[in-house]
Amino acid sequence: MGRVLIYDPYLDTLGGGERYVLTLALSLLNRGLEVEIAWNSQIDLDKASLRFGLNLSELKLNPKAFDIFSRRSGLIDRFNLTNRYDIVFWASDGSLPFLFGKNNLVHFQVPFTRLGGNPAINMLKLFFINKLVYNSQFTRNVIERSLPRSKGFVLYPPIATKEFLPGKKENVILSVARFDSPSHLKRQDVLIDAFDEFSSKVDGFRLILAGGHKGNQQILDDLKEKAKRLPVEIIPNPSFNELQQLYSKAKFFWHATGFGIDETREPEKAEHFGMTTVEAMSAGAVPIVIGKGGQKEIVTSEVGFLCSDAREIALNTIELFKNPNKLKKMSKNAVIRSKIYSTENFYEKIRKSLS
Repeated sequence: MGRVLIYDPYLDTLGGGERYVLTLALSLLNRGLEVEIAWNSQIDLDKASLRFGLNLSELKLNPKAFDIFSRRSGLIDRFNLTNRYDIVFWASDGSLPFLFGKNNLVHFQVPFTRLGGNPAINMLKLFFINKLVYNSQFTRNVIERSLPRSKGFVLYPPIATKEFLPGKKENVILSVARFDSPSHLKRQDVLIDAFDEFSSKVDGFRLILAGGHKGNQQILDDLKEKAKRLPVEIIPNPSFNELQQLYSKAKFFWHATGFGIDETREPEKAEHFGMTTVEAMSAGAVPIVIGKGGQKEIVTSEVGFLCSDAREIALNTIELFKNPNKLKKMSKNAVIRSKIYSTENFYEKIRKSLS
């Protein structure tokens, strides 16, 4: 039985990247490997299980590895820890690590324009890294400005497309994104502006803003104040079951990350991939999103709209609402396209990459 060690410094934020890493862990566990997570809190793992609808009970925590990875440990400590593992998977925080496993993979979820550390030392670290793994072509294109292309490949995030299914659609516009993302603003305020414009032309709709929230109450208070005249519902930290229900009844899915951003200069502030967009598509919600970053890889003209501002989001939604046949067709196309990013395809690519 092979041994695997996985480290994600942001595991307690419970975002899309963390679902990615934990689904990878389950994939390797299901292949008969012994998988350990370099982390020190079972509570965080239990919260992740509830949030993502994943059975993580067979994953083992390794607090000692977490301690070594999360501080400035020496090379001897790193070597003594990692050389015992057949696979070491490290989610990067913008730097490259020294890893000494038999097969070392470094995953980039964020399109960092500059990597931390000394460039010469980074080249030495790359000697020990077998593969660089990217969550989108967008992220890959940015990172490979400073890293060799030959070591990299794109492994799109796993989406539980079989668990997000279309239901009886209601007059609901949904957005799912963290309210206090540690890396880039999700701009729910822009969506409230779009909904204000939309509501002036169309009656009877609700906007639901759902997503993770770690405790900055001012963020939620500001959104509630901005939306106080409108039928807007804010749902922090929904469970996986709640998300399933929300997706199933939503006709439209909105997302505004990257609004007003020059993605060439500040790519990290655009959507790095767009996992919730695919989740919504798998449930038949038509995506109408800011066309920056990874969203351009997901949303084609057959399934939704890429927009530049709040007004475009509102107007495209109004146009589609007034054309129910087109709406129905795009909803079906969205479900079909979402399968590209299924968990099953994710598992298959992992199998091929590590065989």
